[in-house]
Amino acid sequence: MKKIIFYFCFFLLFGCSGFEPLFSSKNISYYIADIESVDKNDVTKRISKRLGNIKKDNTKKGYSLKVSANMKKIISSKDNKGQVSAYRMIVSANFDVRNNDSNILIGNIKLDKDFIYDNQKNKFELKKYEKIIQENLIDKILQEINIRLHTL
Repeated sequence: MKKIIFYFCFFLLFGCSGFEPLFSSKNISYYIADIESVDKNDVTKRISKRLGNIKKDNTKKGYSLKVSANMKKIISSKDNKGQVSAYRMIVSANFDVRNNDSNILIGNIKLDKDFIYDNQKNKFELKKYEKIIQENLIDKILQEINIRLHTL
């Protein structure tokens, strides 16, 4: 009986090792040849930097991107005293997609992601939490643009 349990656990641990990163360049059918940042803000720089990791391969379709992105923090709700109780963070990104070979505009992709979160008394913790939220929203935008470019 112990051997059966041992083999079962062994199979579970070592038989299911098919993990692959989401932005792995193995299964991507395109590459990004050029990324132009329209805005010089932090959100645009982060998106451009993370999109630049996709490597060039001559068998794939090539795209040139013009990236424009921004982040807004809006007061979502207030309590009875007029104090802010919740914020809403919106990250908007606009991508102009061009064919790398002919420089013809293929499409314009506009993506908006938002998240509502509660205010905190400790402002240092609030800033750290906002950075985490911003990174998560950028990840969602990158996943969406990855899917859209894959289907072009």
